[in-house]
Amino acid sequence: MRFIGKIFSLVLTVLFFITMYLIYRLNIVPTKYLLVIGVILLVFVLIFDLKLISRRTRLGKRIFYIFLSSIFIGLIIYLLTYINATYDFMNNMVFNKLEIITYDIVVDKSSSYKKIKDLSGLNMGYLDSDKNYSKLKLLIRKDIRYEEYYYKNINSMINSLEEEKNNSIIIEDNYYEALKEEYDYLNDNTKVIKKYKLIVKKENKKEVKASTDKPFIVYISGIDTYGKISSVSRSDVNIVTVVNPVEEKILLVSIPRDYYVLLHKNNEKDKLTHAGLYGIEESMNTIDDLLDIKIDYYLRLNFSTMTKSIDLLDGVDVYSDMTFNPTAKPSITIKEGVNHMDGEMALAFARERYQYRTGDRHRGQNQQAIITAVIKKMSNPSVIVKYKDLLDSLDGTFETNMDYKNITNLVKRQLDKNIDWDVESISLDGKGSMMPTYSMGSRNLYVMIPDEKTIEVAKEKIDETLKGDE
Repeated sequence: MRFIGKIFSLVLTVLFFITMYLIYRLNIVPTKYLLVIGVILLVFVLIFDLKLISRRTRLGKRIFYIFLSSIFIGLIIYLLTYINATYDFMNNMVFNKLEIITYDIVVDKSSSYKKIKDLSGLNMGYLDSDKNYSKLKLLIRKDIRYEEYYYKNINSMINSLEEEKNNSIIIEDNYYEALKEEYDYLNDNTKVIKKYKLIVKKENKKEVKASTDKPFIVYISGIDTYGKISSVSRSDVNIVTVVNPVEEKILLVSIPRDYYVLLHKNNEKDKLTHAGLYGIEESMNTIDDLLDIKIDYYLRLNFSTMTKSIDLLDGVDVYSDMTFNPTAKPSITIKEGVNHMDGEMALAFARERYQYRTGDRHRGQNQQAIITAVIKKMSNPSVIVKYKDLLDSLDGTFETNMDYKNITNLVKRQLDKNIDWDVESISLDGKGSMMPTYSMGSRNLYVMIPDEKTIEVAKEKIDETLKGDE
């Protein structure tokens, strides 16, 4: 039994050093707490070691301490699984250099084309502005040879299919889904016969700061599409978050998705939400131009995949300022007041805009309310029993270009100082109008013409928050 005791003693000692290293590597525990954890664990390990290997320990007590140490070892191993799960989750959030872009081969529904082979030797249209076409062509030509025709704008390409000048067109999947909302022909009379997935290197030209001890700006982009967060998509929520850790102040600037802005890449007018179709960098650069700022980081989150987490949390409590049946889910009734929402109801609430007089602006408020409710629920100590499952459910829901060290330094700072942030929220405003957009062609769509006064106020507020009491 003394030999067995030595083995248990060795295991305990090794686990102690592994645990302390992994907690240190996690980099979210403040030094003072790390020391306390280290001392407590060390005291327990030393007590067990002495009792397990001492010649003076009687057989009965040695068996008892072997039993206790086995429980202690089990607890440490359980703790290590939590530490590793947290580490993996936070690492998976960090900027992925690769992104997945899905392309569709679209044909007229009335045609006889059912598979890609049916298009062999026929005409296929594509947008000349698509920078990924050369790579995509290599994939398609593995299946068929075809005659390619390029188009300068989306209207011409869609008309070529509708007027049967082309047998098919090639278009990015999320772009196609967005176009279907505006073009009845695409929505009612076309079908996809083949999808191709391209993995391309993501642009990340922003100069990322080395430290979060100084004021910085984060762009929060909320998307609402099924699939991986790395997929290119429209941005339904656009929030500029200005953080001054020295003054302990945060400014949230919400920008309506339909804001009529100049795209950074070509100085063409479009909705802000459509900038996301050209990548997160385009959204950031376009907002930089709009507000005369320099965004340092981005955080993308996907509402569609967050619903799994809400169900695991047994629902969240969210306030609604009116009673309505969501357009996407009319069988659901959301009542005025606090509603206990499961994942399905929360997603319907986050998506709703048609029931509100202010449309997308109100939807943005609802989405912020969902995020706040999830954070509040996850702050409850009772969720610890579902901690790993929650991390698994949230995996792929968030993405950021902030490096791991900066993320953990922010968490560590919060745990160390328990900062009560002074948070201020403002929104850009504007006036509804019908105008053409670059991404959807010459047809008029609903847009919001920016109110320059609210933009100037936002610029002043951003400058004040960044400078603090300088």
